[in-house]
Amino acid sequence: MLHRSHIEKFLQINGIKTTAPDEEIKSVLLSAHWHKDDVEAAVLVLRENLNTHKTHVDSLHKVFRTDDRLRPETISSLLGIEMNVTSADISRDRHSRASIGSRQLIIIALSALIGSLLFAMISMWYLEMGIFHQTLR
Repeated sequence: MLHRSHIEKFLQINGIKTTAPDEEIKSVLLSAHWHKDDVEAAVLVLRENLNTHKTHVDSLHKVFRTDDRLRPETISSLLGIEMNVTSADISRDRHSRASIGSRQLIIIALSALIGSLLFAMISMWYLEMGIFHQTLR
């Protein structure tokens, strides 16, 4: 959660006042590799009314109560690890796992055919029918 005091100290260390324009604050935060959503939330926290905290509540609702899926960049910034996966890689991986290739389909069909023929032959041998009938021996 973003606290106003942390953001103010960060800006003070970088030589920016909290009364600076939003664009200047955003550029400093983005140059420190903050995520875009975190930068927007930080600006909203800085501009909130200290008595009512109305903007603060709205910004938390916007950031933490969203129905959007997390992007790999968001996960990376939250966990503090470096991830080399893009959204395109994830969607391509989902499609490749969900579909059956033609080679797999042929293997499944041949396995079913061989299994059914084997079952029919063993059943005819056990029941002494078809080519295994007593009159054909």
